[in-house]
Amino acid sequence: LPRDVHLDGELWVGYDCFSKLLSIFKNTRNLQNDPQKVSSLWQDVKFCVFDAPMHPGHYPERHSFASDSISGCGPNICMIPIERCLGLNHLQTMLHDVTKKKGEGIMLYHPESTYTSGRTSNLLKVKAY
Repeated sequence: LPRDVHLDGELWVGYDCFSKLLSIFKNTRNLQNDPQKVSSLWQDVKFCVFDAPMHPGHYPERHSFASDSISGCGPNICMIPIERCLGLNHLQTMLHDVTKKKGEGIMLYHPESTYTSGRTSNLLKVKAY
């Protein structure tokens, strides 16, 4: 990971695989004395980045900065892409596609928002239920 760059994201091993990720955490604790086994446990885990909270810009600028910061960092770190919402039908289609794969939902960022920690009206999580 790049030094002196703060990134926001989440660990991911695949759709509908949260229990697998929890298992990796638990097994890591049990295998602390065997680095090779720990490494093999984590080989499919990715850090999926979606923001750079300390960057002063608006969301697209922070996203671009984060993307540039992780380029060349290897296969276990990636950017979650931005897709501009084109309206309610587009949102519903995207949400349907995500939930069909067992994804939880979609995050909507206000494109001109600066980073705000905690709950904010500039970030909306849309779920199917």
